[in-house]
Amino acid sequence: MRLLLDTNIALDFMLAREPYYPDARKLMLLGYLKEAEIWISGAQINDLFYVLTKGGKPAYNEVARQSLKKLRHCVHVYRVGEPEIDAALDSSWADLEDACLYQAGLSLKADFIITRNQQDFALSSIRTLDATGFFSYLEQHEGLVFEELDLH
Repeated sequence: MRLLLDTNIALDFMLAREPYYPDARKLMLLGYLKEAEIWISGAQINDLFYVLTKGGKPAYNEVARQSLKKLRHCVHVYRVGEPEIDAALDSSWADLEDACLYQAGLSLKADFIITRNQQDFALSSIRTLDATGFFSYLEQHEGLVFEELDLH
């Protein structure tokens, strides 16, 4: 199963943003354990670095780099190229970043786009869910339940 993550999901994981962190963490564990292919785009790496460095402040560079290296253990990076950019520019999508992400999803043949802003992907032909909805889908349609065990 291929999942394409919106930037907000990656940030929920990397910044441990509540109440979204637990499901974002489970998504990353799926990628880490190779239970699913988790994808983000190269442009998102740049966006994440900018946010993690609080707007590009060099004092935060090393922490941001280490965080992105950890993320890379869980996700693949898709290189958005000319075909995706041209299709996004020709589309009727209002937000170019979302249009590019959608085009990447089409190229990847993603099964789902995981985002907290489902309304941003209203034009998507790829099924779009939030992380909680994705785990509900797995439970209802695949009979799979992913819960972390507390081993303490």
